[in-house]
Amino acid sequence: MADPLAYAAPAARAAAREAALAALTAARQAEQRPRWSATAHVPAPAPGPPPPSPGRGRRQGRPGGIGVAQIVCWQLVLVALVLVAGRPWPLAAAVVTAAVVVLALTAVRIRGRWLYAWLGSASGYLARDRDRDLRQAGEAGRALLGLLSPEATGITGEIGDETVFMVSRADGITAVLQPKSAAREQPMPSPPMLLPPPSRELALDVAAQVIHHVGADRSRPPRGWVALQALRTAEVHRDADVRQALGNTVRRVRRQLRRDGLPVRALSENEVLGTLASLAHVTAGRARIREDWRFWHSGPISQATFRLDGWDALPPVLAADLSRRLLAAAPGSAVTLAVTARRSAAETEPRVSAAIRVAAAGVQAVDHAVRDLELAARRGGITLERLDGRHAKGVAATLPIGVS
Repeated sequence: MADPLAYAAPAARAAAREAALAALTAARQAEQRPRWSATAHVPAPAPGPPPPSPGRGRRQGRPGGIGVAQIVCWQLVLVALVLVAGRPWPLAAAVVTAAVVVLALTAVRIRGRWLYAWLGSASGYLARDRDRDLRQAGEAGRALLGLLSPEATGITGEIGDETVFMVSRADGITAVLQPKSAAREQPMPSPPMLLPPPSRELALDVAAQVIHHVGADRSRPPRGWVALQALRTAEVHRDADVRQALGNTVRRVRRQLRRDGLPVRALSENEVLGTLASLAHVTAGRARIREDWRFWHSGPISQATFRLDGWDALPPVLAADLSRRLLAAAPGSAVTLAVTARRSAAETEPRVSAAIRVAAAGVQAVDHAVRDLELAARRGGITLERLDGRHAKGVAATLPIGVS
């Protein structure tokens, strides 16, 4: 008996080809449409009007856009379906099943993230060590650095007349500066202002990170640190060359901040490691680290981390004002805000990112503090992206070790 599918196959192939051509045309048109860019400049408002309200918030720029790789995946799915039309049913069933999986991973979005991104986060979460007692590894700060950035090593060197502790990672080498006086009169600088002017002759890639921290006791003034990182490039990758670039950057930034009325000093090894332990709340018997999907715990302290979507589009004046409001929000909890700017020698505009971490005694206290932070963020025209399954990375991004 003749297979009835044999007669239907030519028609099916023709229909599938027409559908594929239509989809490819639509995909090319979508690629040609201008997409909103997170680095687009937003004109500074005239003096006087209040900061943007939630209703006027700008469109946020992170993972909502469709990437080129996703469009390529969809095109491959269409081509595969065209080629499998009329083939034996076991082969057709296998291809259709694979196509459904690919479409689900690249086209389904949950809480603002594509399904394939959630799959990557879940894989990393399940693979890493999520329960460790840092007391068994010696000094808490050093053990914490090894936990959050296993490839990191410490280097002690001289910059000017100071002994400086530097953190060497695959991305680059980082030094930490701190204002000489806790009761500073000048605010912490904006990270983009600490970058050198773009120059193709110098071929220097630099990142600057400013850390703001306020404790649960709001009677104490906020503290701040500046982390400067010389990034490894194809031309500058050896430790000696990267350290030289970092030394030049540290000297330049120190002169700049001294002229601006904010003298700083470079931190030694004990000071850097103590700062890491203090900022991560792993001191005073809180050295047992536990990570679950929604929180990162250090002893009885629960912490949650967030990426600040839309921060890179804020004008400097609004960014500084929003920094103050975020640090003033969530009383009774500790808040750490990290803003990072980096620029390669080939770029004219810096890439800016920001992350925030809130810590309190218990998950309910953290959730209450998060609601306050979300309200302050919406009033400033940005949103908080909770780093569920990625809180270890979020903690690292809010410490002065060169992670963003």
